[in-house]
Amino acid sequence: MDRLSPVTVGLATAITLAIVNTLCAAVVWLWPDAAFTIAGSFAHGLNFRAMQSTEPLSLGWFLAGLISIGIIGFVIGAVFAWSYNALRRV
Repeated sequence: MDRLSPVTVGLATAITLAIVNTLCAAVVWLWPDAAFTIAGSFAHGLNFRAMQSTEPLSLGWFLAGLISIGIIGFVIGAVFAWSYNALRRV
């Protein structure tokens, strides 16, 4: 397999996580009870309802989360590509 571009993989990971984050926010906004039940099942029964905010989701919070998850996704993707390239030489 060819070398992976850290920038390309970073951007692809950032875009993927941004899409997932947007879909998740939509589900929480439309069906909050179902969203917290599903999240609890992913986390082996943790009670996410205890952490549920009493304030509605705002556009500012959504955008802050979207930007944060994009940056984190880029870093994860870039580190993955860099480590993949380093390990394939071994």
